Amino acid sequence: MKNRFGQRLSAYRDYVGETQEQLANAINVKLRTLQTWEQGIHNCSFDDLLSICDHYQITADYLIGNTPDDSPATAKCHRDILTFEERKALVLFEEYLLSKHKK
Repeated sequence: MKNRFGQRLSAYRDYVGETQEQLANAINVKLRTLQTWEQGIHNCSFDDLLSICDHYQITADYLIGNTPDDSPATAKCHRDILTFEERKALVLFEEYLLSKHKK
């Protein structure tokens, strides 16, 4: 049985319409290596996890199962897919809007 990482990686890759070979090439790993991750046979390294996250613009939390929703369709609907800078900008904008209401 696949681990949660393998399930989510496979589901998200399928969702965006990318083949295993395309993803393997994009993150610079062997096809067989990627296949073993998706099958739950091996775990990827931290560096490879970050490469996948950068490639898809999703967080490691989503891939490793720390978010409640397994659906790849909703992965990009949450703040957790934003970069640190984007989340910081959202917080600053929220603070700005709240400050306008206090006046």
